[in-house]
Amino acid sequence: MSDTMGTQSVKSIDALRRGLDVMLAIQRSSAVTLQELHRQTGVSKATLLRILKTLQQAGWVERSEHDKRYVPASATGQSEPVAAWRTRLSALAAPARATLQRLVPWPIDLGVRDGTAMLILDTDRPRNGLAVNYRALGFRPPMLLSSLGRCYLSFCPEEERREILAALARSPNDFDRGARRPENIRRMVAHARDLGYVARDPTSTSLDSPDRFGAVSVPLRQEDRVVGCLSCAWLPAVKGEREIVSAHLADMQQAAQSIERKLAQAGFGPPPPTNA
Repeated sequence: MSDTMGTQSVKSIDALRRGLDVMLAIQRSSAVTLQELHRQTGVSKATLLRILKTLQQAGWVERSEHDKRYVPASATGQSEPVAAWRTRLSALAAPARATLQRLVPWPIDLGVRDGTAMLILDTDRPRNGLAVNYRALGFRPPMLLSSLGRCYLSFCPEEERREILAALARSPNDFDRGARRPENIRRMVAHARDLGYVARDPTSTSLDSPDRFGAVSVPLRQEDRVVGCLSCAWLPAVKGEREIVSAHLADMQQAAQSIERKLAQAGFGPPPPTNA
């Protein structure tokens, strides 16, 4: 029997397809509640709970006890080359980040592009004691809401930006709707390049609500590419954006330049292709 004939005669597994649909919805949303999954997939909550338990046991999904959201496990779907690239980037950036963290009393994050979201590779938040559960954000801050994502979009090559925005424009998620407003994106990019940094989206629809924390990011560049971004998060009740920028932007930019030099000296190349 040929492979083609075999495929035609074999029935598909509906339960597996539902599980894959749920996993895809979680990846697209970065952090999602049971109710949101039910609305997005049309799968009953009882079935969703069984699927989610299976995905958790398999190590594909984690559940934040803070706000009851399901998030992709941090290493899910990473190929060996991609994981190795991210590990090396984190290691090469570590000395400059450590120096920066000694100068800045707020947590510094390193993020990279992960499809249509950003991925936080590691974080100093627990040591700093900032009352922000970054795991509740799924380690994958949304591209159009987070300072990391907005920074990446603002400084990456135009062709890559168009590719990301085209994918986001097809997303069913409310927080991706901004991709359908090209004029707003153009203003964001121009503003970011003028200032040299990007702040998170201050709207109340953001997953990282302005009542919880503020954030600004600067890019890590190699020629015309962006390999990642550095962000600083703080509590707005303690400091305002202007104060943070005045006190720490120069240090963040200096750290970014130090990392860029280290990457160039190490011959660090572009990220391997992914299926994202």
